[in-house]
Amino acid sequence: MRLWFIVLAALLPACARDLVPRTPSARSIVLREEVVIAATPQRVWAVLVDLPSYSRWNPWLNQVEGKAEMGATVWADVMLGEEWRRAEHVVLAVEPNTRFCWRDAGWTTAFVYGQRCRWLVLRPDGTVLFRQELLLEGSSKKTALRRYGPALRAGMAAETAALRRRAESEP
Repeated sequence: MRLWFIVLAALLPACARDLVPRTPSARSIVLREEVVIAATPQRVWAVLVDLPSYSRWNPWLNQVEGKAEMGATVWADVMLGEEWRRAEHVVLAVEPNTRFCWRDAGWTTAFVYGQRCRWLVLRPDGTVLFRQELLLEGSSKKTALRRYGPALRAGMAAETAALRRRAESEP
């Protein structure tokens, strides 16, 4: 059993084990969602990084465990189509009121690297442009997109809309 873990760890590319968010390349698949939120960056940020509260507002991620801290492990139940899946993530970037990123950390990273970054941009009118990107790379990225693309897109859209509702509601 121990040998299996050693072999799998050796198969993971070094870049999949690091803590630096990747920049999309021409070979990357990137899914995007964005919305303007009528709230302060501080309010949106507070909702975004309060991981234990996701179960109260986030239809895509539920039962989130972990902390929004660099290098921390975050576990989340993710809705993919009609099915909940337990997913492990590692936090890559925590820039208060600006950017929050994590990447997948499960065994599937040997085949497809998944990274999700969220940005908050203060607009001149005091609202926040919230943008998130899901980056897919690796030998099985097209297979992952074919199999889970609709569920990933729907989940991102549902989460983005729910974040807006939550941040715009009374604290």
